Amino acid sequence: MSILMLILPGIGMDRELLIKLDSVSIKNDRGDKVFRDLKLLVEPGRSVVITGSSGSGKTLLIECLTGLRRIHSGSIVMFGKDISSGRKGAIRSIRRKIGGVGGAFGLVPSLSVSENIRMPMIISGERNKVQVDRLRKMLAEFSLIKRAGDFPSSLTRVEYSMVQYARASIGHQPLLIIDEPTAGLDSKSFRRVLDFLVKVAVSGRSMVVLTSEPIETKLPNTDYYQIANRALQ
Repeated sequence: MSILMLILPGIGMDRELLIKLDSVSIKNDRGDKVFRDLKLLVEPGRSVVITGSSGSGKTLLIECLTGLRRIHSGSIVMFGKDISSGRKGAIRSIRRKIGGVGGAFGLVPSLSVSENIRMPMIISGERNKVQVDRLRKMLAEFSLIKRAGDFPSSLTRVEYSMVQYARASIGHQPLLIIDEPTAGLDSKSFRRVLDFLVKVAVSGRSMVVLTSEPIETKLPNTDYYQIANRALQ
């Protein structure tokens, strides 16, 4: 059985944390332990990029951070709330503060492109005029104007990703979780996503970015880690 461990340097604890993973162990659906004694601290306004090969456990980690999967042992505290026990109230509370792209953050099939993008603003109760103004800006910024009334099933892979980025950009959630940020993108969209990541990194929001390949652009206010198979090091 292969046990993977996230290699993380020490991080100061003098600020309130968005994320605190303490001695976390995670098992996959077969019951095999994938992570052991996982520690991760994320401060407000800072981001982390975690690189790991396919099958290294990135998806499991996202599921645990969003309350979709129970951990085997240890604790996960998000925004000051312990979600390790799976309490629904705590999980609902932290999910309102998290936006995302890829994986678990798919679009709602029954909603149009515009409706999917507006969703964070609807949830936060923004005035309709503000929603409309910001929606127009996002549609233009991500080249989605002609797709505004279409549904996710009709989108190309690149368009689908751009809708997710527009939705992440329009909201004010303090934390974004981004799974494979540049996978399958053409060169123009690839550059747009890199610009988005830099913009978020300096905005005061935080990101957890999980990727199979290193990101070519160094992001400001960001710490870089890797998932490594301890047995192979």
